[in-house]
Amino acid sequence: MYTQHIQPSLQLNPHIAQFWLWEQHNITFIPNMLPGTGVEMLFNFGDPLKINTHQYSHLGTNDCIVVCPRKSLIQFLPTGKTKILSVRFRSAGFFTLFGLPLTEIADQIISAKELLPACLLEQLFDTKNDSKKIALLEQWLLHKLMKVTSEDTTLQWAIDKIYYHNQSDSITEVKQQLNCSERTFQRKFKLFTGVDAKYFERTARFQSTLKKLLKAQSSQYLPVAFEHGYYDQSHFIKDFKFYTQSTPSEYLTEQNFSLNYYNHTAKLPRN
Repeated sequence: MYTQHIQPSLQLNPHIAQFWLWEQHNITFIPNMLPGTGVEMLFNFGDPLKINTHQYSHLGTNDCIVVCPRKSLIQFLPTGKTKILSVRFRSAGFFTLFGLPLTEIADQIISAKELLPACLLEQLFDTKNDSKKIALLEQWLLHKLMKVTSEDTTLQWAIDKIYYHNQSDSITEVKQQLNCSERTFQRKFKLFTGVDAKYFERTARFQSTLKKLLKAQSSQYLPVAFEHGYYDQSHFIKDFKFYTQSTPSEYLTEQNFSLNYYNHTAKLPRN
């Protein structure tokens, strides 16, 4: 099995968190994709994958999908060799680059083929070099970046502040700095993220807590939960069950410590 996270170029970094690659030759475990606030654009270069959702049943070879902000987890089931390349957008990054309202696609999986030029798709699926695939995607995304407006970047800054600060007063502080009404703030927030600000803040806090636990390979969750603003054990366990459909003791295992979407951050050499 081979996994790797690749950082985007500096120009794309405000909009894209990373590219990640997941490759394995046997039919083994792939972690569930938990409820989240960002968008993933997945390209399948391996055998077909079964997708256990009510909406999408499989991801074929040389196919690509957009996994939108969601309130339920997604289970991937390999049928053979797995090779997935994903573009992980920051919470407001997808709307900023594509202008597609997240309110229209939240809780959905949609085909990515309508968003990418046919010639780019052909190049991506023809080349065997992973660095070349990423370079092709970056070139295309940099072209999309030319259309980003200052209004887009201002709201994206506000959304990033809520996501990364994990403070209970972040929403109030951001609204004051934006100097807009509650109604305008919520409308624009949902447009960029697909969810309301309170749910977004709750999800960001849980993701940050889980990330720290998995990277530390620690099952001692209470100190980390308190550090991230949970006020007691039952509060944290309630959120944990909502997002993972498991208890902390069921989820924080050696398998999830070694196989998760936070491991192995690195850079591939650029050609």
